[in-house]
Amino acid sequence: MSSEAFGMVQIVLGGLGVFLLGMKMLSDGMQALAGSKLNSLIGAVTDNRFLAVLVGIGVTTLVQSSSATTVMVIGFVNSGLMTLMQAMGVIFGANVGTTISLWILTLNLAKFGPLIIGVAAFVYLFAKRDRTHYIGMAVLGLGMLFFGLQLMSDGFKPLRGMESVSESLAMFSAVSMGGFLKSVLVGIVVTAVIQSSTAVLGIVMGLAMNGVIGFDTSIAIIMGSNIGTTITAGVACIGASRNAIRAALAHLLFNVIGVGFVIVFYSQFISLSESFVKLVTGNPVGESNMKLAIACVHTGFNLLCMLLMLPFMHLFAKVVTVMVPVKLQEAKSERYKPTFLDKRFLSRAPIALDQAGKEIQLMGATCIDMLDDLRQLLGNERNTALEEDIFRAEDNMDVAQKEIAEYVSALLYDNVTHKIAHTARQKIRQADELESVSDHIRNALKAYLKIRNAGEKLSEIAVAEVIDLCEQVREYCVDIMDIVSDGKKERIAEATTGNSEIDVCAKNYRDAHTGRLTTFCSDPVKSLVYSDMIIAFRRANDHLLNVAETLES
Repeated sequence: MSSEAFGMVQIVLGGLGVFLLGMKMLSDGMQALAGSKLNSLIGAVTDNRFLAVLVGIGVTTLVQSSSATTVMVIGFVNSGLMTLMQAMGVIFGANVGTTISLWILTLNLAKFGPLIIGVAAFVYLFAKRDRTHYIGMAVLGLGMLFFGLQLMSDGFKPLRGMESVSESLAMFSAVSMGGFLKSVLVGIVVTAVIQSSTAVLGIVMGLAMNGVIGFDTSIAIIMGSNIGTTITAGVACIGASRNAIRAALAHLLFNVIGVGFVIVFYSQFISLSESFVKLVTGNPVGESNMKLAIACVHTGFNLLCMLLMLPFMHLFAKVVTVMVPVKLQEAKSERYKPTFLDKRFLSRAPIALDQAGKEIQLMGATCIDMLDDLRQLLGNERNTALEEDIFRAEDNMDVAQKEIAEYVSALLYDNVTHKIAHTARQKIRQADELESVSDHIRNALKAYLKIRNAGEKLSEIAVAEVIDLCEQVREYCVDIMDIVSDGKKERIAEATTGNSEIDVCAKNYRDAHTGRLTTFCSDPVKSLVYSDMIIAFRRANDHLLNVAETLES
């Protein structure tokens, strides 16, 4: 390799590296600034396909990555938070939203790239406030995009005068069907490897601006990159639910069908694209406006595909459902599986913590169900099914606590803000306290079963008292989960008052029981069991207060 060729490769690879790193920093910075708003945006999606598309465009514009949006959507579908139809609408919108990145690159700010990097780097490195830090990160990423694009463009300049390169690229010229297909394939492969359609189109811009490839070849590579970008979603759905796999398949079909039509009518599409560019820019396609031309075609194609295919979303859903059918005999695991803890969200800490919060709410709901079942058992005929439900639920709570702790702890290994780290530790403690609540509900049941297994019964007064305590703790659990969901520290006083009321009631019942013992001869076993049940309810009550107090820790 000649020194000139080595220098060119060095500049191009360096530019590509700076560009890719800039894309990541811009995306990470924007996601950190958006925080849980991304979750709220996607959660706002209804069955209205137009709203879903707008959400897809908005989220992708925020995170500057259609791949990031589709991975999030697949995670939500896998968790059951989004239907297939809703997911498809967001994915259709993401295809349009990703074109915004290319329009940013059309701004003639390449010469200011180093200046933007220099200023933003100081903000990023020395900012004390998290928000300022992430603004610096996003702007630094933007500067690196411009600088990387400029480096690649400069690196490609010598290619124009190399005859050997021109001869090699001639086989990829899209003037024929064969050449067009080869260029599409190049776009697919390179995008799948780099995992960024924007980076591929940045390379295309650099080559086209220097006359190394023509406008027709650029269009073909753009088509290929649209298919190649679906690989990320395909990888993300490995091991996911069947609906999540269908969503990824819909993403692939959407792009393949659109590109397929272009391939069939490639010559007409190129002519149409040239006319469209002239209409938008006011000038025919040339090296001077090549960046704008590529951005116009990219946006126009994705927008046209979305508008043409939007009316057929129901048909899309039926097709992918047939292609990925429900298995009649799927192996069912008895082990508890988290509903919301999808590892696809771990790279987006605010969303991951929201998901952990939803899993914690499920733990609270499980405790409420356990208390409902226990209430039905107290003083009634023996029901082994309900007893088994309580013991199984307590086992599930052990697993849930462990899964939440591992999931949230994974966030702490990353470079996260103090607020994120604080919230993560809060979630871990909440899960731990709720697991302890389930332990004491189980202990109350085990104590009660001692009498039943001995063929004895508590007195009517004693049964009425433990039932009342069970109902009070149940209502208190409902209140605590509402306080945690609300997240307001001011309501901790409300939780403290409720805890004291139950504690006083339990002490009164214990004193009344002691008084009955002095009056009536009572079986020591029954007396001990009654005390154990009172203690179990009091401890469950205390752990519920601890859950609320995590809000001020």
